[in-house]
Amino acid sequence: MRRLFLMTLLFAPVVLSGCQNAILLPGTVENHEAANFSDELTVYTVEFYSRVAVPHVEIAVEQQGQTITRATSSADGIAKFAQLIENEKYEAVVYHANGQEQSRTAFTFDKSRPNLFIETIYPNSQAGLAVPIVLQNPELPNGCEITSLTAMLNYFGIATDKMTMKRDYLPRQVTEIRNNVRYGPDPELAYAGNPASATDGFYVFANPIAQAANTILAEQASALRATNITGASQKEIVNLVKQGYPVLTWVTIDWQTPRTNRFWIVEETGEQHPIYSNLHAVVLTGASKSNVTIMNPLYGDEVIDINTFFSSYEALGAHAVVIQ
Repeated sequence: MRRLFLMTLLFAPVVLSGCQNAILLPGTVENHEAANFSDELTVYTVEFYSRVAVPHVEIAVEQQGQTITRATSSADGIAKFAQLIENEKYEAVVYHANGQEQSRTAFTFDKSRPNLFIETIYPNSQAGLAVPIVLQNPELPNGCEITSLTAMLNYFGIATDKMTMKRDYLPRQVTEIRNNVRYGPDPELAYAGNPASATDGFYVFANPIAQAANTILAEQASALRATNITGASQKEIVNLVKQGYPVLTWVTIDWQTPRTNRFWIVEETGEQHPIYSNLHAVVLTGASKSNVTIMNPLYGDEVIDINTFFSSYEALGAHAVVIQ
């Protein structure tokens, strides 16, 4: 959910920890009466999750579909707006440099609470996108896909956890052995088995993951939606990350050639589906000419050679999901 918070400020600054090049921002308090009374609206643009200041983004204040005023946030992620009318309803909109809308929300201007924090993407972050580390183990030994999705959702402010996503949102179908032959679903339709099981959990591909994401995004009234971008090229995926959108990608767990071991019969078609034994899913959070950064649900943040990463991604079928 693209969340927007009316928050008040203390005078003593605090450092936003855990991120490189963090900007000092004022602390916040629950007592809104402590905020300075002002005729001006002060907007603070901060990155999803990390709360690091996002500089130099275009912000518009709109009313009934008409732009009232615009400003660009400073190097500290701050913009000020004058001549707003108290108790009038407005919308604050953050735009990407290419004109694409990033965040939008409604607010009522209150001179006694004149400070507005907007969470948005940070496409120019040198440290990579601040996707939180969410680890699959010990609860989900075969749940890399739903764990990676949970991290992406958390990045965008969606309040959920991996167990809730596994239990309530992930399409699943049991596998079973009949006459010494295993039967299971098409991985493009459902997760095969139970991701909480070390012996009867397999994997899922992009469609069910996008479906799970879109269900909870709609429930939480988010304007964001997940898209299955399977087949996307290296250039397309890197561009998405550089625009500020993490990408869930399927790779091999050891960065080697995909390996298969046995098969299951797809219930829907009767076809044999070869079982990948080294399939894994991670979140791509940054890219340079030589490396990528990922949130690996087994290990946390990692830096991988870019050629190694995309060779693995392509060899496994180029499965990917993005939330925008």
